[in-house]
Amino acid sequence: MEGESLCRTCRYAHIQRGYRQSEEMVYCGYDTMRLVRFKIAECTDYLDKTVPTRWEMDQMAHLINVEPTRKPSGFVNAVGFVAGLPQATDGDDGDEEIDSIAE
Repeated sequence: MEGESLCRTCRYAHIQRGYRQSEEMVYCGYDTMRLVRFKIAECTDYLDKTVPTRWEMDQMAHLINVEPTRKPSGFVNAVGFVAGLPQATDGDDGDEEIDSIAE
């Protein structure tokens, strides 16, 4: 089987080409620079240079600062709750009901 070397799209590859097709040197720079003498079909240290890394994605990202619009969660205190009750009509001031809630 004949195909393209995996080194063509690897981030660790250093490829030098001459003017002729036979003039090509491929070096792998994963750990130390070493000459690759044949086309590579599989590699355990392959890192595709056509896919951005996490760091590159972070550099491209736009940070959007948005002020929170929600109210803080939690319980309201009794004073705020009592003040929010509707006022009684028909001569009943509703003081007994408010006093029982406040206690």
